[in-house]
Amino acid sequence: MKTIKKLKALPESIPCFECDKGTLQPLLLDHPTTHPRLGHLTIPAVPMLRCNCCGDTVIGEEGNTHIDAFLDKALNAISPREIQAFLDKYKLTQKRAAELTGYGEKNISRWLSGHSRPSESVSNFLRVLLAENSAFERLKMKNFPDVPKSAHPAEERQPDAEEKEILKGVDYPALVKIGKVAQTSSPVVKRTELCRLLQVADLTTFRDEATNKHLAMAAFKDTNQQSNLVSGAIWIELGCQAADSIKVQPYDRDKLKESITQLRELTQSPLAAVIPKVRRILADAGVALVFMPIMKQSAYRGCTRLLTPEKAVIIHSLKYRNVSQFWLILFHEIAHLVLHISDVADVFAEYDDQSADPREAEADEWARDTLVYSDRLIAFRARHGKPEYWQLQEFAQAVKVHPAIAAEVFNKKAGSEVIKYSLLKLKGIFPNISEPEAQELWRSNELAVNG
Repeated sequence: MKTIKKLKALPESIPCFECDKGTLQPLLLDHPTTHPRLGHLTIPAVPMLRCNCCGDTVIGEEGNTHIDAFLDKALNAISPREIQAFLDKYKLTQKRAAELTGYGEKNISRWLSGHSRPSESVSNFLRVLLAENSAFERLKMKNFPDVPKSAHPAEERQPDAEEKEILKGVDYPALVKIGKVAQTSSPVVKRTELCRLLQVADLTTFRDEATNKHLAMAAFKDTNQQSNLVSGAIWIELGCQAADSIKVQPYDRDKLKESITQLRELTQSPLAAVIPKVRRILADAGVALVFMPIMKQSAYRGCTRLLTPEKAVIIHSLKYRNVSQFWLILFHEIAHLVLHISDVADVFAEYDDQSADPREAEADEWARDTLVYSDRLIAFRARHGKPEYWQLQEFAQAVKVHPAIAAEVFNKKAGSEVIKYSLLKLKGIFPNISEPEAQELWRSNELAVNG
């Protein structure tokens, strides 16, 4: 340890605990240490006490406080004082906070006492709850069984002028189709049904909060389709509501990465037969997979986010009714979780042109290269500039992926439809998803509740 600075002597001399001859003198020392996440490091200017006789050094309460503050900053860990502020703000006991967040009462007790530090992702999540009342209220409604959900609206009334404009952009028939609202032609009933579904007092409130819902998602948007903010936000909200009820293991990005090979090999089987297995694999990694029907002007193919540090969601629209697009969109959303999203605070700005956000292009590239190994595809293209359908089948079988996916990735890399989809459909190796199959998947969210 290197001496930085000697300090003024203490008002009262403290005898050395080691030699009983000298006294402890205050000074500042650099303190080398090792941390499991930070490795070897040196903490500068730590207040310590050193014997003026034998040289024995003691780190007291002041020094430990200094070290803790340094490590908290280096780890971006939330401080005990911030955690206590969180408890105080929402009038929570440690037990109640544990029930709400799922982190465990013992962990919260250790964090409050300073005996251990939460991870950076946990710290960021708690800071979001501390800063954003709306985030806390949503979590509270989901996790506190004894708190009844709001029964909005308090009154049934005619929609005002702003709400009438909002209703024009809502795909109410699609919501009727999946059983979310009652069928009606009455504006009063429509307004009432939507407010209850979305848990808001009025539709203008939902519209005003819609931007935040979009920003929270890594959303794969069809930029060729007309869209509006409210319709997209309803699509996202209902997908998140469905995910709230689906039981998953604690989110584990490494486990998600490990599952990719198993998922890609499932592409070879009929889609309807493997969907339950796909859901289980993702749930084991902490990801709830839900399906939401295409809605007028929602424009989304899929989207993903971390709902909490313990749970992610992927919402899939089945927008393009073929097997290859189902898997490409799913892997695109997995790519965001693997490459771009590390905690609940990560946001994706809304875009009109997909190329405006390089993360979207990266997710596309990752999905294609993960489903169809890029080096194997390059070699195949070098041998077969315009492959026959049977050659495509052999290649797909060799890389263990559905031939429809191999064809779509081949054509994307070539920049044109080298392999004709019409021929593949004729040969039965480019299957579509029928309307009844899509409806069954949209209705299957309830079946996934228990994993």
